[in-house]
Amino acid sequence: MEWRFWKTEKHQEEARNWPADTLESIRQLLSMYQGAATLPFANWAAPGIAFTPELEPIAQNGVKGYQLALWFWLFAEKHGTIAARMARETFCLLADAAQPASGDAIDALLDQENRLAHSVEAISAEQRTFRQEGLSVELPMEFFLATGTLRLRPDSPYADHADAPLQGNDYKLADCFRHATEEALSLFRPMIQAVEFDAKSLPNWKWSARPGAAERHLQRRHRNPLFPLHRQMVTARDVHEARLADNQALQDVRNELNAVSHAFYEKPELPLNWLAYLESYRDQVDRLDERHLVVGGQNASLGEAIAGLRADILATWRAEIQKNRHSLATLDQDEARKAERRALLYGCDWTAQLLSHGSLIPPEEVVPALLSESPPELEKAVTGLQAEPRLHDTLAHCRAVAHRIVGELRAAGHTFPDMTDKLRILDGTPGQLLA
Repeated sequence: MEWRFWKTEKHQEEARNWPADTLESIRQLLSMYQGAATLPFANWAAPGIAFTPELEPIAQNGVKGYQLALWFWLFAEKHGTIAARMARETFCLLADAAQPASGDAIDALLDQENRLAHSVEAISAEQRTFRQEGLSVELPMEFFLATGTLRLRPDSPYADHADAPLQGNDYKLADCFRHATEEALSLFRPMIQAVEFDAKSLPNWKWSARPGAAERHLQRRHRNPLFPLHRQMVTARDVHEARLADNQALQDVRNELNAVSHAFYEKPELPLNWLAYLESYRDQVDRLDERHLVVGGQNASLGEAIAGLRADILATWRAEIQKNRHSLATLDQDEARKAERRALLYGCDWTAQLLSHGSLIPPEEVVPALLSESPPELEKAVTGLQAEPRLHDTLAHCRAVAHRIVGELRAAGHTFPDMTDKLRILDGTPGQLLA
């Protein structure tokens, strides 16, 4: 994201010795944010601006949240979005340690600021411009930040009244956003210039809600007695590297999809061998779809793009055979088989990752990884293995090794939630799996 609208002119920046260590810099930022009279957060309101008691906490929280978001946007500009995300996770965890439940509130506030900034950046210059007394006037971006804060924050008195006049509070709050931005940047620019990123210095992290394949396997291993002791040890640096790898894997799929899409759409007419031509494109897209399912993570938009291209390929195919009922029926049957196979083999992270080329799950960790899945996910995996004859030996191996591992660990005094159910699912036969 560009965030160009907050890149105002540089002002005289305070000469201070800012920490270079990532964790120390985050701790200092937290101290600044939590301090009642600490700059830049104490100077959130523009001089001479006051709000009603009802509106002041909404305005203050919105502007201070925006100032805090600025620090992480600057950090991302220097060190990358994944590093900034880990810095933000550490910030929220430290906030929780200082004041329980405050970290989640801060995380939600930063999400709101990100959504607001995204929506404001999407506003074109034409949409910001109006004519007054024959003159063209362009509203500053801060005005839209202010109106968004007043209209969209659920605790705002204007939230449920879209047509209610803002009574000049939008202009006053816009002035505060402009003032607070200048105050924050005067401190945050040299602060970010000084800080380096080293994930090793971070004491903890939050697992992604939808982790990619590399991060997911770290999550399985972390402090999990099903894995050897040295594999149970996971560091923030491991997580950072895994997220970088997952992000790159998604980008590789996205780049290849763009190339395939460009090649498909640039050809104005189908060749004489159109059937083999379209089959080839469908196969390429299906392989990309499988890879995107294996990589996992936050990839919904990529999945939609793959599905859209695939739908256009099939629409072209059906247009060529629309008068041939037999060909249409054959195509529909083939599509149904492909959809069933996709659901069985790629509906579970473990199965998808196991079958991928260059699997991130080492052979000796296949069964511990399987037992680390939840019972519903384990059932999906077993169903997929049972449905594929070539994987029946894999399923039998998993059963035997799982019983051995669990037996040894139970004998050593380890207990596992849901493990009895998991072993029962593994031992099940078609139609007898747990509901």
